[in-house]
Amino acid sequence: MPFITEEIWQAVYDGKPPLKSIALAAYPAGDEKQINLASETDMAVLQDLIVSVRNLRAELKIEPKLRVPIEIYAHGNGTRELIEGNRGAVERLATVEKVTFVEASLAKQAGARSTARFDVHVAYERKIDLGAERRRLEKELEPIEREITSAEKQLGNDEFLSKAPAQVVEARRKRSQELQILRERIQKQLNELG
Repeated sequence: MPFITEEIWQAVYDGKPPLKSIALAAYPAGDEKQINLASETDMAVLQDLIVSVRNLRAELKIEPKLRVPIEIYAHGNGTRELIEGNRGAVERLATVEKVTFVEASLAKQAGARSTARFDVHVAYERKIDLGAERRRLEKELEPIEREITSAEKQLGNDEFLSKAPAQVVEARRKRSQELQILRERIQKQLNELG
């Protein structure tokens, strides 16, 4: 890599660089005139959209190569125009088949993501075996329930609380809270199945 860097540096100056080698040159300083906060904000919105769609795809267990349609509700501030102008990149990077803009908020819709700039929903109708999906979720819930029960026993045991180091007790409490959130998420999915 240093040889390639040297060749590029030499080429930038048409073979007549100010110094004999890039290794002798000072590290370049940032140019304040080249910083564009509006562009950085636009890029952050697009990245957030792509990450949100990818996370929704992972939660729905959609095959990575399957292109799916998405629905977006833009909260104004030029967000819709920004996404429209970069539709190709969004479709390519999030593996999206079609982007549809809707006129009502998607925040209360199951499986939607909301940010300050947009709400996004993957409009994926997967034909699933409800019984099999319910069994899978219940199987996923079993070890979580066992670990929660174990944690509650330990945290309810005064002897454990008095003898265990404070960081161990705190870690157990934190893990118990994480498990509670996981359990709620799985139970919500089970309720959505009916």
